[in-house]
Amino acid sequence: MRGLLPSPARASTHPSGRLRVAALLMAGLSAALVAGVATPALAGGGVVGEPQPELTAFKVGATGGNGTGAVLPDGNLVLATPSRSATSITVCVLHPGGRSCASTATLQANRAGGQDTFYGTVEVLATGGSHVAVVALDCCNIGPDGAVIFDSTNGGVSFSALKEAGTIASIGAATYAGGNVVVGSVSQGGLQVQALAPDPVTPQTSYAVPVGGADGDTSLATYHGGVLVASDNVKNTYVEYASSGSGLNTTGSYKRVGTFSNELVTAVSGDALLTDPGGSLTGGERLRIFNGTSFGPPRKVPDSREGDDGYFAMQEVGGVVHVFFLGRRYGYDVFEETTTNGVRWSPLHQFGPAIGSTSLVPVLGPSGAGLLYATAGTPLLAQPVLNALNVHVTLAPRVRAGHPAVLRGTVRPVVPGPQVVTLQTLRAGRWYPVKSTHTKGGGFFFNVAGRTATYRAVANYKPGYFEYGYSRAVTVTAVA
Repeated sequence: MRGLLPSPARASTHPSGRLRVAALLMAGLSAALVAGVATPALAGGGVVGEPQPELTAFKVGATGGNGTGAVLPDGNLVLATPSRSATSITVCVLHPGGRSCASTATLQANRAGGQDTFYGTVEVLATGGSHVAVVALDCCNIGPDGAVIFDSTNGGVSFSALKEAGTIASIGAATYAGGNVVVGSVSQGGLQVQALAPDPVTPQTSYAVPVGGADGDTSLATYHGGVLVASDNVKNTYVEYASSGSGLNTTGSYKRVGTFSNELVTAVSGDALLTDPGGSLTGGERLRIFNGTSFGPPRKVPDSREGDDGYFAMQEVGGVVHVFFLGRRYGYDVFEETTTNGVRWSPLHQFGPAIGSTSLVPVLGPSGAGLLYATAGTPLLAQPVLNALNVHVTLAPRVRAGHPAVLRGTVRPVVPGPQVVTLQTLRAGRWYPVKSTHTKGGGFFFNVAGRTATYRAVANYKPGYFEYGYSRAVTVTAVA
């Protein structure tokens, strides 16, 4: 179980009328935890249980609308969200393990002949190295529903002026494929997809219309250099695929690879598609894996014991699908589970409850670590998502009084470089540090005194990537 927060009183409603994941409530957290102080597990005063202060949510902005985020090659995270007035976008850069913005930038909507506003979702895309593109729909002084891009060459610290990029009618999703910023429409009379230059000189005027009729929700993903586009007409889901090298602004480049009746789009990411049967929040999401030509069978995403779960989000990273959902009968706590094929799933990881936002966005790096970005709320919050460290120890159950014993252990996975491991002892229901050492090849050992005592080993966390790891408690009994 991971750092729980107080239970919320309500859930928020998505502008389209369907409930979505909300932000992580911070009420009741101590200022020390929010500030990210050193873990009390290693403090001299002792601590009960297995604290994970590095997993508590933290504030990254005062308020805002629907935003997204991206992880750069150096591990930095770039988050962006429009202001409540939608006249500007705030960009926050976080360093791995950081609990506040290392830098912020404000991007203004067009002011030519008046004040424009941003509509839909603000999309952030890593476009190679330290290059970042923020793309949004700016309306209406530069023309009807114009896509604009702000380009950064220094990892999101600063950006170019607004650049007119395309003529798509709305923006509900985006991906980066084949050197293009590819955006998809949302809630339109027909699905539009438009590929834009990340540093445009002139606006792109052509676009593809892979699906006619009504377009409800839309999600885009990069697959083998091509683009998967999942959309629904508020009844059925359609998935189109444009292979690498095809003309992304040409309708004929998109081929139908899946039709799923009575299911709505939740997300597509990598080779994974998540849908919502019947549009029900509690109907149990379905996961399918794409093989390049078609999708495999639907796999029901496991719920928590309490059931009645909903408000799902998903991101595929390195062949691992990370699914997040809200436990509506468990205080609206957020849960995470992972799978590679939809058949076998990891145990549920539990975070705090969600409230006050209409969007919860996974922003995960190559290792699967990162955060959940709670946007469109007050305040804007980030929930760290870290990989687990598994610590295993062995110790002979008996030792001759006065003769030392050896506690041996391992930490998995093996983190590059030596890792600090602290030996703790239990006294009167609280854990106290005894001494520390470093791992070698993931292994470690401690010499412990020849007396009756209970111990555990705690592996230090790697900021932004791994949480603290706690072994089971082992007891040694001194005998004459």
